[in-house]
Amino acid sequence: MWSTFIVTLKMNLRNKSSLFWLIVFPIALATMFNGVFGGLDKAMSITPVPVAVVQDTNWTNAVGADTLITALAGDGRTDKATGGDNADTTIGDIDIDIRLLDVTKVDSAAQARDLLTRGKTDGVIAADGDGRIALTLGSDTVATANNGTQDVGLDVSLAALDNVIDQYNRTSATVKTALKDNPTAALTRTFWNGIGSAMNGTKEISLTNFKPDVMARYYYALMGMACLLAMSYMIHTVTTAQANLSALGIRRTVAPLGRARQLLAGFLAGWLCSCACLLVALAYIRYVCGIAVGGREPLAVLAVVVASFMTCSFGTMIGAIPKLTDGVKQSISTAIACGLSLFSGLYGGFAMELSDLISRKVPLLAAINPTQQVTNLFYSLMYYDSTQPFIRTCAILLAMSAVFLMAGVIMLRRQRYEHL
Repeated sequence: MWSTFIVTLKMNLRNKSSLFWLIVFPIALATMFNGVFGGLDKAMSITPVPVAVVQDTNWTNAVGADTLITALAGDGRTDKATGGDNADTTIGDIDIDIRLLDVTKVDSAAQARDLLTRGKTDGVIAADGDGRIALTLGSDTVATANNGTQDVGLDVSLAALDNVIDQYNRTSATVKTALKDNPTAALTRTFWNGIGSAMNGTKEISLTNFKPDVMARYYYALMGMACLLAMSYMIHTVTTAQANLSALGIRRTVAPLGRARQLLAGFLAGWLCSCACLLVALAYIRYVCGIAVGGREPLAVLAVVVASFMTCSFGTMIGAIPKLTDGVKQSISTAIACGLSLFSGLYGGFAMELSDLISRKVPLLAAINPTQQVTNLFYSLMYYDSTQPFIRTCAILLAMSAVFLMAGVIMLRRQRYEHL
């Protein structure tokens, strides 16, 4: 049995086609994903916008304008514990931990226009006689923001900055109108508490133990497809043990070592090879593409082991189909892997929406889809603090494995040959 295991292991390692689909293909596709989707997180990030602030008489009369700009620029922020530069800036009860502005202070509008013309700043912030502040952008900055590829994230920063300035102007106008109608309102705490609550915006919170990459679903859907492609090892092993399909099968049938021990050795060799190949793909996705699993790398390795066991069981069942040649069975396994990957979300936004729709509307179909369950192994590590979803998915895959193995064993036990 040990000799059969070693021979089968060497045969698997020499199978260039399987090595290509299990190592080269996932790495190549993950590299493509990284090139296409790698900048999306950065595209949604906020980067400081260089602006010139005109500090003239109107600016001095604009109550709170200087405080707002100072906070948006992150000036004077201090670490609450050590006095460093990593703490948040606070305006009243609002913490600002993102720099929106890179400020250059000037004394006149002419100086600001000069800086804008020479490309030293992207915009000019100034106040009018009514205390409202406005942001003026250069034509090149507008074109760059509309393009969205030359300066990634600029359009997001400008949208956030426009929202902050608009909120300041509306709040300032509300306060002035209210105080004009009721001058004594400024003496009550309720009035200022109401103004403060109106200024509160949205706050980003995390529902998981870390912030997952927005494109992680594509990478782990790829792992689901690569996992099913690993069926090729067991299909070849089982097919070469069938006497009616190859001369090697005839020799193995009359060999002193029983068929059960031959298949067990082949199963262990295929399981080991598929684990090794998928771990290479997982390591590339994790450490080269930077798709994290929330510090749960050991559980991710366990996920690969369980997924490999399932795919070897699936391959055993397909390999046990009588009378079909190895090439036909390999084609069936490839068609199954590609077809089921559609419903796990590998093929773009439409496929992701279809996968989510099936999971919501017909959860049973999602539960019996091997690629979806392999993908769910990694989802459960990223999106849940508890390990219960991960354990539940492992149980589903092990149940699938038992069904596949039972079907394969039944078909192999019923195969008899009139002559060799």
